[in-house]
Amino acid sequence: MEVYAKIGEPTKSLKVYRRMQEQLGSTSVAAYHKIIKVLSKYQKLDLADSIMSEFINSGMKQLVPSFIDLMRMYSVAGLHEKLESTFLRYREVCHPNLTVFNIYLDFLVNTGNLSLAEEIFHEMRGNVAIGVDSRACNSILRGYMTSGEYVKAVKIYNLMRQKKYDVEIESSLMERLDYVLSLREKVVEEPIRLKLTPEQREVLTGLLLGGVQIRSDGERRLHAIHYEFNEESRIHSIFKRHIHDEFHEWLGSHDTMVDSTADIPNSFTTISHSYFTFYADQFWPNGRPCIPKLIHRWLSPRVLAYWYMYGGYRTSSGDILLRVKGSSEGVVSILKALKAKSLDYRVKKRGRVFWIGFLGDNATFFWKVVEPFILDELKELLKAGGDSNGSLETQCINFDSGSETDEKNSECSDADTS
Repeated sequence: MEVYAKIGEPTKSLKVYRRMQEQLGSTSVAAYHKIIKVLSKYQKLDLADSIMSEFINSGMKQLVPSFIDLMRMYSVAGLHEKLESTFLRYREVCHPNLTVFNIYLDFLVNTGNLSLAEEIFHEMRGNVAIGVDSRACNSILRGYMTSGEYVKAVKIYNLMRQKKYDVEIESSLMERLDYVLSLREKVVEEPIRLKLTPEQREVLTGLLLGGVQIRSDGERRLHAIHYEFNEESRIHSIFKRHIHDEFHEWLGSHDTMVDSTADIPNSFTTISHSYFTFYADQFWPNGRPCIPKLIHRWLSPRVLAYWYMYGGYRTSSGDILLRVKGSSEGVVSILKALKAKSLDYRVKKRGRVFWIGFLGDNATFFWKVVEPFILDELKELLKAGGDSNGSLETQCINFDSGSETDEKNSECSDADTS
């Protein structure tokens, strides 16, 4: 299919696809993705739409890439009603996706439907599973400038400055924006002071418990947050885009220059800043991970959710595990806070890592606590009791066996904390 597509023979690609169906008796997700991409590229509208319907009716997951191809096809063809209906169909069967929403937002701005574009943009900003990026901000900025909504345009521009997004609009609109900004010169020239929002502080706390590192200079005056994601983890491949967007304004210029999720590296680091001193002193004193003495005050549902998404696992049996490094005293503080929230657990130490397990009904209860803060795209992968489908990391922790370390009398042994 790929070879025929490259030489401009999409009909032959379709014949290969049909022959695969006949001989194998079924169609794989990869085959659906490929044939829909080929047909969309060559504007075979009816065929692409028909096979997309087959794909949806098959009950298979991973529909988003094909919806993206279909919406781009209709956008190029100028078929606004078809693009609109495809977006609505996508919303019925898929979790939110930034690229899909960006295509739809561009469509609304380009067709002059600014009121609905504004609604979609606000929905994107308010949904952590979608978020907004440079493309979304530029699109709504262009819409506001074209419609003469200059007050709203300045607000978006200030958001883009805060997030360090480049402004990419037509030169005529840029000249008009420069003029509007010149009238508000005192406001615009005021320097942006980086400061974590309350939500970002909770997110960072959860990530630090999950294993995110802090790098400090020799005098421990400036500190940077270093994020690393497992390239083999389906969860991390989705989660890293959200974290990249969430802390975009804190990233260095090199790490902000990405166009899509595929371009986001598996590790990136914030700028070094004195604002992170508090977190360095609490979580990484002396350059090693530590559990803060006041951690029991900070274990909110959002903190637990981000700890789980970054440093936790769901086992093949549907139980939930959280991993953390630190002292026995620090872990005990965490366990007491969990008890206070009526969260029952088992705990095991392996080497320098403590594993906190929520088993059976306790996993279900833990899930109810954190679910409101789990990304929509990750809920099926992380839901307690669900089927792992081979997509999740497997951790075999036997909570009923004896200690796996020499610290058999630790206050964090199974006998004391289960």
